[in-house]
Parts: sequence; C-alpha cells; structure tokens
Amino acid sequence: MFLENVNNVCAQAPDGVEQYADLLLAWVKWGVAVLIIAGGFLSVGAIIVGRVATMSRAAQMGASGLLWCVLAAVAYVTIYGVLWAIVGKDC
Repeated sequence: MFLENVNNVCAQAPDGVEQYADLLLAWVKWGVAVLIIAGGFLSVGAIIVGRVATMSRAAQMGASGLLWCVLAAVAYVTIYGVLWAIVGKDC
C-alpha cells in the first residue's frame, strides 16, 4: 500500500524557485553542449594540422580529444536521460 504512493511522486521545485531552477538548468545544458561541440571542432582541427604539418603528436592529441568528445556526448545524453527518469516527466 505504501509503495504504490511512492512511485507516483514527482519532484517539484519549491514555490518561486522554479523559474531560477529552469534558467540554471538551461544554462548548464547549453553550456555543456557548446563545450562538447567546441572540443570536437578543436580536435578535428588538431588532426588536420597534425597531418598537414607532419606533426604526429598533434594528430594523436586530436584523435584522443575527438574520442573524449564522443564519450562526453554519450555520457551527456545518458545522464540527461537518467535525470529525467529520476525527476519524472509530464507529472
């Protein structure tokens, strides 16, 4: 009987705080996305410069950075989905 009520609880921000919480989450969401995209472009640039200028270390660093950007993007999507599962959607 008690557990039936626990599953139906949705997390809500306190009164008057919701607009600030939404603003903060929006800034964090877009900020992280911009950092991942910028890191991806910088990594591709390092790969190109490393190959054109025969700087193998720069190309290696660019490839490593690109891998980390892809992993960060996967983690970003996964963490976002987990948070929506915890907080609830369409309550």
